[in-house]
Amino acid sequence: MKMSWFIIAFVSMLAFSVVFLLYRKIADLGVSSELLFLYYFGISTIVLFFYLYFNKIPLTVSKNAFVFILIAALLGVIANVLLVNSMKIALNPGYTLAIVAVNTLVVVIASIFVFKSEFGLIKGIGTFLVIIGVVLLGFK
Repeated sequence: MKMSWFIIAFVSMLAFSVVFLLYRKIADLGVSSELLFLYYFGISTIVLFFYLYFNKIPLTVSKNAFVFILIAALLGVIANVLLVNSMKIALNPGYTLAIVAVNTLVVVIASIFVFKSEFGLIKGIGTFLVIIGVVLLGFK
């Protein structure tokens, strides 16, 4: 039976929630964000390698895909380091995540142009409410 995208996204959200709390805890223990991600991505690489190996998934990608992967990896490292640095000094790490979650709006809007995705009234209202929520978080 194939799981719905919503269930998969929900489980992912729960896992990331724990990961983000662990990022803050690790930062509070004095580990630099750069060292944290060296270990994080190193361990992730080993785990993924075994997953790919045991599931017989080939390790090759096209040159075009590799260029996009390279750009995503570089931006991902920068974004993750900045994320942890912000979470370290924010009163509540959830505030940082709320601001970072605005990337959802960027993706939704960019997807209209890049992937020709649909964007109706209900989605527009939701987008507007997210913007208001993020603005409210910025107030003291």
